[in-house]
Amino acid sequence: MPVSRRSLLRNCASFPVYALVAELARAAPRTQAVPARRWLSLQSELARALAGGKISPADWHQQVNELSKDVDLESLAHELRRARIKDAGAPFGHDPQKRFVTILGEDDAPVRLGYGLALFDFGPESVITPHAHRYMASAHMVIDGRVRVRTFDRVKDEENFLILRPTQDTLAEPGHSAAMTSSTDNVHWFAPRSSRAMTIDVIIDGLDRGKDRYLIEPVDPLRGSQLSDGTIRAPLISFERSMELYRASS
Repeated sequence: MPVSRRSLLRNCASFPVYALVAELARAAPRTQAVPARRWLSLQSELARALAGGKISPADWHQQVNELSKDVDLESLAHELRRARIKDAGAPFGHDPQKRFVTILGEDDAPVRLGYGLALFDFGPESVITPHAHRYMASAHMVIDGRVRVRTFDRVKDEENFLILRPTQDTLAEPGHSAAMTSSTDNVHWFAPRSSRAMTIDVIIDGLDRGKDRYLIEPVDPLRGSQLSDGTIRAPLISFERSMELYRASS
């Protein structure tokens, strides 16, 4: 059953969204801040355009990252306080805690967004290990703390290996978005660099008709072979092996 707002208020120590309101209020003001409701609506427009083939994955990638630069973070925190939140189950290994978010309208009815919305709550030892994707797109915006974000283009598939090109290695703070599509930044890796961190994730799956809704493929860039053109020949590995090799300090 969905977690009620009343029960969340009783247990806010275990779920730090409520602390975001005060923290984000102290964030640097944005000259043309987009209210959260408008931001959520624009995300819907982009998601439907991508799923309907009206914009390319590259265009979606650029626009969704640009959109994060303008969102009113305090307003977004307010919407999260009102939202219906549901745990996605116990984390696997060192994964952060994932929670599904259902945005509520003024009448407290669920809002149909056209995409999935989730929170990832990082503790100091949490890590989203490097992995590739198929049949989906997603965008991950930091809303609390600091997260080291590393991304790679998926240049070529080989049997049991992926050829990757590093594209980003940055210390992301609230308002920074890292999107991924099949063509751009398809592999990503997130590790906290503060005692607590959180991202809000926009997830669009089922983009390839006749295929699974999504497929996640753990990969090991740190132990891959460096190629002469700057790419990495990285082995595909299991989820269990990925958790053994990659920690928050990696």
